[in-house]
Amino acid sequence: MGAYSNSADLALKTVEQAIEAVAARSNLHFHVRPRTAHVERRNWVRRNLPQVLDYLSILWDAYGRLGYGGIDGERARRAIEAMESALNEISKGSGTEFI
Repeated sequence: MGAYSNSADLALKTVEQAIEAVAARSNLHFHVRPRTAHVERRNWVRRNLPQVLDYLSILWDAYGRLGYGGIDGERARRAIEAMESALNEISKGSGTEFI
């Protein structure tokens, strides 16, 4: 149908949950404080998995631009590619395999 709005949303949530899972190994749970979760998660990534930061930026950009009426298939494709690359980097950097 040409609507891609959910792709960026789900890709972003997937990467954020992978980050949460890895951080939880150190007893860090960003979602406990929703107001600061985004900033704390991003700061943690900057310190522990800096190779993932650019992918997070791509995902947030796609999420914001696609919104609810997203019809930009190219941006959606880049979001999915960024998600896959981010998951690969998180996996390599943490020793956690995401299936």
